[in-house]
Amino acid sequence: MNLEKPNDANRSIRRTKRIFKSHFISLIREKGYKNVTVTDIVERADYNRSTFYLYFKDKEDLTEELITEVLEELNHAFHRPFEDAKIVAYNRILPSSNTFFQHLYDYKNFYSLLTIQDTIPGLQQKFLEKMKEIFDAITYIDTEKEEIQIEHFNTYKMYGSYGVILEWIEGGYVKSPDEIANNLLEIFKTSTSSFRFT
Repeated sequence: MNLEKPNDANRSIRRTKRIFKSHFISLIREKGYKNVTVTDIVERADYNRSTFYLYFKDKEDLTEELITEVLEELNHAFHRPFEDAKIVAYNRILPSSNTFFQHLYDYKNFYSLLTIQDTIPGLQQKFLEKMKEIFDAITYIDTEKEEIQIEHFNTYKMYGSYGVILEWIEGGYVKSPDEIANNLLEIFKTSTSSFRFT
């Protein structure tokens, strides 16, 4: 008789899939995506091939689920602190409430794949598409409470944020999520009327 509860079974499935994904990420970092095989994954995870194929059709299926899962969580992490807010004022945002950068830090092994040469095909493009989806849902408001209608404004903000994220990853996540969130908030709040060459 099987006394395992449905929730217990679901937890077991999620845990097993999480183990496969974690070892898959580590192997990509070590060997490059093209060189990782299903055999590598199951041996590293200490499972047999039948268990792998119970949950995934192949390496590509595992890859697709991994990307979709993490990037959906990225989207949720961005919006979570502002779910009840109609308008978000920069000076009311606390760095510690920025779950977006905490997510990037919590999943740093995954996001470090953005910076390696033989990475998951199309990963950078999928990440940028998710960033664009997030930023396209934002309407910026100026100090006069008017909507900013400048063409490419959201694109500029998105790619600027992407650059900060890449520098943070490439630098080994030395700064904390709060520090990075605070730096970006200061950048977003700062307006300039001129510039000079140094």
